[in-house]
Amino acid sequence: MKNSFMVHTICILLLFSYLIFPQQEKSKVRIGTFDSRCIAMAYGRTDFLKDIEDLRTQHAKAKEENNQELIKELEQLGPTKQVLMHQQGFSTGSIINILEKLKEKFPTIAKANNVKLIVSKWEVMFADESLELVDITDQLTALFNPDEATKKIIENIKAMEPVPIEKISINPMD
Repeated sequence: MKNSFMVHTICILLLFSYLIFPQQEKSKVRIGTFDSRCIAMAYGRTDFLKDIEDLRTQHAKAKEENNQELIKELEQLGPTKQVLMHQQGFSTGSIINILEKLKEKFPTIAKANNVKLIVSKWEVMFADESLELVDITDQLTALFNPDEATKKIIENIKAMEPVPIEKISINPMD
């Protein structure tokens, strides 16, 4: 009788503890994702154009000074940057060189979106139900102050599948 009373009491206490202290639902960890092609396009139509102009200025100066070593370096760098931009803007090429220009902005964007990590959506191979993926592409592209034409291009890019990176030519003349 004593044991039966103890078992009933424990069961009742357990029942009340579940009712009084319900299990808190675990909140999902929020991960910020972005379409790297959109960021590349925002950069490509703003800062990249400035970088290319700087390269042309350096090239002209090197020619004036007859600096053959620098001329050769710059003549290789320009087309290389163009191929990289094609891989980034039309495929899923890494944009780490572009993100480097934004790195001081990431803590603010992460906090504003309550995300714990920011990663390219093309790098997410698996995410279970404990994660919530939050698209922050527009916030990142806005950091380049794109004009209306660029914003329209970015919206079109979002609707398209990326070109497989192996189909992007490494020949800048293609």
